[in-house]
Amino acid sequence: MKMLIAERGSIAALNAALGWEATNARLSQIQNGSIRSGRGTKYEMGDQTARDIEERLSLPTGWMDTPPELDAVDDPSLKQFIALAAKLTPADRAKAARLLSALVEPPDHGPANGTTG
Repeated sequence: MKMLIAERGSIAALNAALGWEATNARLSQIQNGSIRSGRGTKYEMGDQTARDIEERLSLPTGWMDTPPELDAVDDPSLKQFIALAAKLTPADRAKAARLLSALVEPPDHGPANGTTG
């Protein structure tokens, strides 16, 4: 979202590009992590809002979920993998890295004896 705001110069200008009132507070509340009164939870970008923004700005579906540095990656599966990994906690990212490593470089169990692999 920060990139979209920067491209347009302000949240008000992005709101206008989306066809929303320039004074609409939704994007500002999301960007600032404002707390919802009565709920005590932060405003966050939900899937419905992300898809709405993508549609209104003619962006590919899922664009809002992809970190900007992934724009150069052409493989959709790799983009999805990296985007999902970015959502993990640091501890879970370390676990995921170990699992991926095991898939890519399975342990060597010595020479095959004719009954395995």
